[in-house]
Amino acid sequence: MMRARLVTVAAALLLVTGCSADTVDETNPPATTPAAEPAQAPDSADPIGTVVALPGAPEGVVVGSSGIAAAGVREPDGVVLFDAATGVVRQMVATTGAPRHLSLAGPDGPVLVPLEGSDELLEISLDDGAILSTATGVGRQPHDAVQTSDGTIVATNEMGGGVIFLRDGSVVSELPPGPVQPGGVAALGPYAAVADVQGNGVWVYDGATRQEVAQAPIGVKLTHAVTVNQTVAGFADTDGGTVLLASVDTAGGIRQIASIDAPGNPYGLAVDPERRLLFVTLTASNLLRVVDVSDPAAPRTLGDVPTVTQANSVAVDPRTGDVLVTGSDPGAASSIQIITRAELPGG
Repeated sequence: MMRARLVTVAAALLLVTGCSADTVDETNPPATTPAAEPAQAPDSADPIGTVVALPGAPEGVVVGSSGIAAAGVREPDGVVLFDAATGVVRQMVATTGAPRHLSLAGPDGPVLVPLEGSDELLEISLDDGAILSTATGVGRQPHDAVQTSDGTIVATNEMGGGVIFLRDGSVVSELPPGPVQPGGVAALGPYAAVADVQGNGVWVYDGATRQEVAQAPIGVKLTHAVTVNQTVAGFADTDGGTVLLASVDTAGGIRQIASIDAPGNPYGLAVDPERRLLFVTLTASNLLRVVDVSDPAAPRTLGDVPTVTQANSVAVDPRTGDVLVTGSDPGAASSIQIITRAELPGG
């Protein structure tokens, strides 16, 4: 197994230290209980693969079908575009506030970038970093966003509760709680499945009709969500120490179908749909758990591999099956880890 090689990326635009706090309106807080959070990880001992220094405590990360990756960074706030195979930086796109979650509206973008600090949602081109649209007034701290199959973007209104619906770069409607403090969201064809980080389960919304269609009290306290296939979503039960798989039927109804053991504050999630693998970051132990989800009702854990410090997010390169993990530690360990398919369990 190849051990980590530290590769220094010389780029003045990435001279960043520290981390930024979320902006919260304390005069009208929607939260009633503490939200689920990742563990504060110890220093990583021996991450595998290639570790590329990337200042800014990178959080959300995605990889397009072209092999261009994007990661959200802090101070200066923005989205860094880089080569997924090497970690070499292409450019920095400045934003107002630091994005945490990123998602792709299509196989090669654009990247959906919710900005909690400015209540905006950007669409950014992976190819050249162009900002294709800027939607304003997207709730209070939009946290995550996905695009459903009809072209509607569903964004989670973390500090306002409920969700925001957008079309063609503008807000078209919103729904109140629902989820009191919505976090991660996964697209399942025409539906968006939203997790509540305060422990109230999952809500399902129809993108075309912009209506809530189902709710289920799944898990203890969920954070991230990921699309496993067109009818199944995965949810990181960060406080429960599991990843839960739930299916959505043609009417939008949702039910839990499987539970995957994931001790140590599971947080980041990614799926390789071609190889039918689910990746889970275990933030308390700097590990990446690899799970076979060929049969989502009977998932099989294949093994764990060591990651960089504070592995908060993970993404898959669809061309190769290589995996990218963010080292979200704001200090010297701030980085991107590139793990080749051959270095993963079963590779």
